[in-house]
Amino acid sequence: MQPEHPAISAWRALSPVHAAPEQLEVFKQENRNTSVYRLVCVDKAHTNVIAKRSLQGTARVERAVYEEILPNLPFPTLHYYGSVQELDGEFWWLFLEDASSDKKYLPHIKEHRVVAAQWLGIMNTIVSGLDVAAYLPERGPQYYLNLLHSACDTILSSLANPALKADDLALLESILAQCDHLSAHWNQLASACEGVPHTLVHGDFIENNVRVRYGGDGIFILPFDWEKAGWGIPAEDISNVDLLTYWSTIQDHWPKLNIQILKRLKSVGKVFRCLVYLDWIAPSLPLGSVDQPIYDIRRCETWLADLIQVAGWQD
Repeated sequence: MQPEHPAISAWRALSPVHAAPEQLEVFKQENRNTSVYRLVCVDKAHTNVIAKRSLQGTARVERAVYEEILPNLPFPTLHYYGSVQELDGEFWWLFLEDASSDKKYLPHIKEHRVVAAQWLGIMNTIVSGLDVAAYLPERGPQYYLNLLHSACDTILSSLANPALKADDLALLESILAQCDHLSAHWNQLASACEGVPHTLVHGDFIENNVRVRYGGDGIFILPFDWEKAGWGIPAEDISNVDLLTYWSTIQDHWPKLNIQILKRLKSVGKVFRCLVYLDWIAPSLPLGSVDQPIYDIRRCETWLADLIQVAGWQD
């Protein structure tokens, strides 16, 4: 008899009433430390559940968000079924409502940007008053500076890769120069974050991690994948939402943050988002073909060049 899949075993261990699903699907295999499955038809209502396996440290952050923070919010969130620790203690399983049938968050659609801004504004102001900072890692400017240094170190160590062509090396030298430039101007980025209240930061508020749900009560968003979440400045999260809506949502709670401050914060947030992306791409450079990471880094290089010019950090 074939042994039961660990995702199904963990689901059944979560509650004695849970039966085995009719089917198990690989939803996403990110790396050896994170895997995501869909449990198909776990009950008579044909409910699907997402099972996510991740390292203890990552799971601890997500559990804190689902268990200690999201229940305090006045709008619907994805149903969280609970979590199960594996016997060796190194990995945890988290079980969540499957939102695959909902629409992807698309920032180019104004309605989506507006509802996301409202959601973030309400969430940010409520969570800033909760005593939850101890559950979450730091997400201030220093965190993003560390990502910059990490990405640069990885790129530097990859320059000897024989798969890199002359144009590739020139690109990498260019983005390293941009990162040096940003590092030299980091005080300007950090100063834009001064005086901004600290709150929950999603840290990866992008299309793949946010769903938009339409219903009888209107439209609302459902963020998930909180593994990069932390406690700090919401610059990165607001970099791709409707800023005027965000301002109108927070101004009664945070009156010192005027629209000019938020515009600067949004510009800084775009830089932060680019550094997150670059740090995610860089480790692929030493592995096999470099075509995809070079393509992605070229996008980053163009993105950073535009951001540096618009912000006026050219020297």
